[in-house]
Amino acid sequence: MPTILLIQLPIPQLNYGRQTGNIPLAAACLKQAVADLPEATVEILPESIVSYLADASLVSLITARRPQIIGFTVYSWNVRRSLYLAEMVKSIYRPRIVFGGPEITPDNELIDSEHVDTYVHGEGEAVFRRLLQNPQSWERFPVAADTAKVFEASPSPYPDGLLEPWVEDLMLMETQRGCPYRCAYCYYNKSRQRISVKAEAQVMQAAQWACENGIGELYLLDPSINSRPGLKGLLKKISTVNARRTTALLSEIRAESLDGELADLFAAAGFSWFEIGLQSTNPAALTAMNRRADLARFRTGARLLQQRGITPGIDLIAGLPGDTLDGFKRSVDFVVDSGLHDDVQVFPLAVLPGTEFRANSRSLGLRYEPDPPYPVIATPRFSEQELLAAFDYAESRLDTNLYPLPDLNAAWRSAHQAPLEHCRDVTVCLGTDHYISKLVVAGLRPLSDFSGIAGRLTHPYQVIIGPQVSDNRQYLTRMLNLLTTANPFTALELVFLEPAGRPETGALLEAVHLQRPQFLDHEQRYLFATPGNRSVLFTLVSRNASIRFQGDMQRQVYWWQHDRLPTARDAASLSGLDGLLVDPPLPDQQIAAWQHRFSKYASEYLHIGFADLALQKRWMQLTAADDTYFGALTYRTANG
Repeated sequence: MPTILLIQLPIPQLNYGRQTGNIPLAAACLKQAVADLPEATVEILPESIVSYLADASLVSLITARRPQIIGFTVYSWNVRRSLYLAEMVKSIYRPRIVFGGPEITPDNELIDSEHVDTYVHGEGEAVFRRLLQNPQSWERFPVAADTAKVFEASPSPYPDGLLEPWVEDLMLMETQRGCPYRCAYCYYNKSRQRISVKAEAQVMQAAQWACENGIGELYLLDPSINSRPGLKGLLKKISTVNARRTTALLSEIRAESLDGELADLFAAAGFSWFEIGLQSTNPAALTAMNRRADLARFRTGARLLQQRGITPGIDLIAGLPGDTLDGFKRSVDFVVDSGLHDDVQVFPLAVLPGTEFRANSRSLGLRYEPDPPYPVIATPRFSEQELLAAFDYAESRLDTNLYPLPDLNAAWRSAHQAPLEHCRDVTVCLGTDHYISKLVVAGLRPLSDFSGIAGRLTHPYQVIIGPQVSDNRQYLTRMLNLLTTANPFTALELVFLEPAGRPETGALLEAVHLQRPQFLDHEQRYLFATPGNRSVLFTLVSRNASIRFQGDMQRQVYWWQHDRLPTARDAASLSGLDGLLVDPPLPDQQIAAWQHRFSKYASEYLHIGFADLALQKRWMQLTAADDTYFGALTYRTANG
């Protein structure tokens, strides 16, 4: 009886404990598809674990289970890390490894690896079933199989307990597969010849389950829900089961398709948000990407949603073929002038494998990064400097920060006011095991310790560095070498507490053995003017506000140790810095009361954090509850 382990790795991040959106829906569909095969035992590595483990921790977890078959769901954000894990696992034992997902396309040379046995192109349910039923069918590129009947008949995997909706208070549901549009930048279901529609009864079963179980949000994954047959009747039925509005619904739509009746039905069903891909208002760019836009109808449709309390989330793309800086600015102006700028996402064009833009990139003159997420560098009409200017303009006109620095969480202390030298590593419980999320280096720990520590880290992790060690460059570089060699795809933050001087970030970066470029290096390219490192963050915490620790991926935080709590005026006076670490010698109850008052205005000031772990967690519950998975923040420390 073969044992199968299905894995989906998360989008990399520098905020440990933040929700990742890493819901393994594809793995759940695969497990459903073979549920009647007694010879197969399928396990999905839970989102609540896999999303928060560093590379070496994952390798240990996988090899301890020793499955005979390992399946990776591969996206642009996890393809290189998935390839690395496949290599590491096969260096220990020899399972069969299967790659599937959107990144598996005929033209993607990046995925080719001797450590992967089989690549599944397109939807995988029928192929997965065939592979398990017939060992002779294992080929490097097995022939795709029609999954329409399987998809249309399959119920939601959530009632069967295959997924963890509590991690993000979110449930995903496909009501149809396929898309009537053929946008040149998108690969979604390019291998499909027709659209498959899930039976209304299956959709209603999922909607009712979400409402009855108090799931906060139900996201209908249809690329354009307005194209679903019988939509109005379905919405009327959903409004009945969601009459108390216990569950908010979200989806994607073409705004031009909306009229008052349909908008009313969406509101009655409990929809709170729609993603709407405007992408551009430039006729040349629209033609190049095979899209049409009736701007008057777009504006009217989006406003119909607003009038009913439904947020339209507008998407724009910078660097499209045919577009220019002036054309992009006009697109931003259209959104703002139409009053649709409450929720806007701006992306650089990603020249994805399998897309028309990738196939025609040479004739279109597209310069793009060959590594994920394949962002455009320049086009014949949009220079590299103009792309920078485009994001600056969007941030100014939209009055937002499209690329914010990670949240401040430099807490390390479990016993209030315990000195750093008495604090030990901060561990968290994920599943049944404990992992180190904050490595405390107050003194010269034996370097041999770090080899073992490297195999028990979270994703991402922090290194809290005390003043006695901060200027020992040789020691720090050797430590970083050991940690990152074992975890070459795990982002990290170095936190310097009251260092003797400015940390030598250049030398420390040279000691970091992350495999470059990291996904974050490209995905967060426009965080700073120059490209480069976006996967290692340096944070300096000091009472000396005049140090001026500035530069790419560097931030300076004021260490508030006064015998009173900071006021709004204090926070405003420190606005030239990047954060405020609140650590006064006051009772926890007094600080907690301050948190409750100040949290209402936290977004108006610089990043705020706390040295005490319990107070930091409470602050996150007040200011970032909707974005945090607190199950990953079950801290455990030992203080001597």
